[in-house]
Amino acid sequence: MAEVYRLSELDNPARLRDLFQAVTGIEEGSLVAVKLHMGELINYRVIRPAFVREIVAAIKEAGAKPFLTDSTTLYLRGRYNAVDYLETARKNGFNFSTVGAPVIIADGLKGKSGVMVDTGGKLIEQIEIGQSIYEADYLVALTHCTGHISTGYGGALKNLGMGCTTKNGKRAVHDFSVPAVDRAMCERCETCINACPYSIITMGEFPELNSVECIGCSRCVETCPTGAMHNPAGWFEDYITALVEAANSIIKKFEHNLCFINFLTDITAMCDCTFQKEALVPDLGALASRDILSIEQASYDLIRQSAGRDVLREASGIDGELQFSIAEKLTIGSRTYTLTNLE
Repeated sequence: MAEVYRLSELDNPARLRDLFQAVTGIEEGSLVAVKLHMGELINYRVIRPAFVREIVAAIKEAGAKPFLTDSTTLYLRGRYNAVDYLETARKNGFNFSTVGAPVIIADGLKGKSGVMVDTGGKLIEQIEIGQSIYEADYLVALTHCTGHISTGYGGALKNLGMGCTTKNGKRAVHDFSVPAVDRAMCERCETCINACPYSIITMGEFPELNSVECIGCSRCVETCPTGAMHNPAGWFEDYITALVEAANSIIKKFEHNLCFINFLTDITAMCDCTFQKEALVPDLGALASRDILSIEQASYDLIRQSAGRDVLREASGIDGELQFSIAEKLTIGSRTYTLTNLE
């Protein structure tokens, strides 16, 4: 059973230092990767820079050297390469002058700078993670917990499993979510082409997906009138398993030199990569733990308790806790926890 600490109110951001100090074990002189999603310009519901500034200050107080980091995306938007990402981060309030730490994009200029590491899994035995994350001595995962269109829940597991990998690493996970076309059922109506938000489906004799760029959002599957565009049997569990295995590669790499802080603020049905609407529940503060599975389960439980029902599952139609079950089978932490409130 792991310990999870909670700060239920964030009206005084300086209290985040207390939350952080309850779980950290950073050695003096360490290079500390502060892993977070710094948002897109199409939404504003990300972790507030003021909160990140307090975590950075606490790391410096421990005599360590923090840097903010994330990796580039597969989709073409404001984080596709390092230059665009740094500009997006700056506009969203993440730069040295605002948070007190430099921003370093982990996988280099075009998302190709990485190191292959073991996952401890079976579907993906090795995966490529960002060079700067690999070279860090300690990792602090700051996660904005939300709903998610493809996983049901976006938390710390996704922050590591997708957010710490290079473009090649992301493709290795997304390969399990790429739809197929049943030519016998296809009427060549081009509905899938019009539905694809990333314009990666073209019409030849039949629709053709660019599997390198597909992120498995399933919009084409949902809108296909004949069912010709479909996901293979068992794809979803394989996809989530691959994601969890990818997350485990980071846990294995850092071993005891990492901790997790989940922010339960602005909890919407969609993640920080895309357009967001109103929050599903009131803000619930922040949690911290050294056990990724305990903090994930505690976060999900608090959201469900606040709503009085599984509001994340209702929003996406996906069981967001499947990733917890798979992580438990891989012995990545414990779903059983004790919750301690910091007053």
